[in-house]
Amino acid sequence: MISKEEAYNIISNMNDEAHNEVWDVWIKADEEDDEELREVASEEQSVVFRGLFYELDEETQQAIKHYSKVDESFHEDFNCWYGTIWL
Repeated sequence: MISKEEAYNIISNMNDEAHNEVWDVWIKADEEDDEELREVASEEQSVVFRGLFYELDEETQQAIKHYSKVDESFHEDFNCWYGTIWL
């Protein structure tokens, strides 16, 4: 199994990639100071993150799920980025 640090780096990189995918929405929300648009951007980012998660191989997914169950900080970050609490 991959280490917790490796698993965290994977989900952190996935979040960065997801954020970059919806960058234009985030910029528009900030420029317009639009809270509804921020919520849209956040949800779109979570959708991209979830898609990236399910592209991971089963072993990596299982390691991430494991660390999310045993480490509170990992769990909080993962669920924030995933967009729903599922564990």
